[in-house]
Amino acid sequence: MNRETQERQRPDFESLLREDREYQAACDRKVSQALAAARAGWEREKAAALEAARAGYQADAEALAQERLAGQRAELERQRRDFAARLRQVEVARALQERGLDARFAPYLTGADEAESSQRVETFAKLFQEALAQAVSGRMRGGAPRAPEQAPALTRESLHGMSRQEINRRWPQVSNLLREGR
Repeated sequence: MNRETQERQRPDFESLLREDREYQAACDRKVSQALAAARAGWEREKAAALEAARAGYQADAEALAQERLAGQRAELERQRRDFAARLRQVEVARALQERGLDARFAPYLTGADEAESSQRVETFAKLFQEALAQAVSGRMRGGAPRAPEQAPALTRESLHGMSRQEINRRWPQVSNLLREGR
């Protein structure tokens, strides 16, 4: 019976709060404090989550900007290499024209750098001239004609050893020599 008596004497929580206003005020304070603590925790969690999301967004934006910048740099580098290759091709075409060859061979003779391109042009010019000489020799009877001989440059000393006919034949050169006074 002791237990029954105790249970009867001990009121439940709801009745205690209804009967004693101080208990109710103390309970309300405890509940308010618990709510305030929970609200502060939720606010901290919410702020931390928001900050993490902001940092993630900022990191994604920076990564995207870096990726875009790397792509632009790669594109500029590709354009620079293409431009340099075109310039080398123009130089090769000019070198071919100086040697009396067709500039349309330039795309095939352009190398990775200027030295390689120059070497290719030299080799091509030599091979082309040899092939041309062989083709001409094959088509002509009796062999290819001899290359024209260049007359040696005139000097006053060389005039003394020339005959009148040789002087007359080379008169334009002789008159230039005399005019210049060499």
